[in-house]
Amino acid sequence: MKFKNLAVVAALLLGPSLTHAATIFSDNFDSYVPDQLNWVPPGISGWTITGGTVDLHGAGGGYDVLPGNGSYVDLDGSSFASGLFLNNVNLTGGTTYLLSFDLSGSQRGIHTDTVQVSFGSTTASYLLNSTDPFSTFTLNFTPGSDGSYSLSYLNAGGDNRGAFLDNVSVSSVPGPVSNVPEPETYTMILAGLAMMGLVARRRKAGTA
Repeated sequence: MKFKNLAVVAALLLGPSLTHAATIFSDNFDSYVPDQLNWVPPGISGWTITGGTVDLHGAGGGYDVLPGNGSYVDLDGSSFASGLFLNNVNLTGGTTYLLSFDLSGSQRGIHTDTVQVSFGSTTASYLLNSTDPFSTFTLNFTPGSDGSYSLSYLNAGGDNRGAFLDNVSVSSVPGPVSNVPEPETYTMILAGLAMMGLVARRRKAGTA
């Protein structure tokens, strides 16, 4: 094996690597029929609504105010009482997770909307102008133990149309993981590096 290749192999074996992100939940709402005022999500979706309502709008319906985005959720339903829009995901303790979602303004041109988002014990509020298009936002959460944790959205107020929600996903966050070679692998690497040093010294002595 060439000296350069041996050095590269040693670096790869001894250096850190990265785990890959894994998506454990996602919903873009495109599988549901739009134009559902005071929407009741199917049980299989995992979504629940408490304390009020949400609407479902989008492509193929009469309320597609943001064309080109499939279906999306109006977080302030047609009952004039915005509901808490909630789902649950199973998470592993000690692993950091990323909640990603798209929010837009109401597109009514008359007011702003504030959306409170919670993911486990992490919370944040987002102020959206009425004309704001969809933008992607994220929240991180690291659970202390294995279990089921909630993610939720609540639009402040209740005036029959609020901010719109789309493209919700939860993924694990990649982190460094050290490779630990077997003892015999270390021995081979060290022997190879020693041989490289011996040959280099002999070459230097021969040219002196």
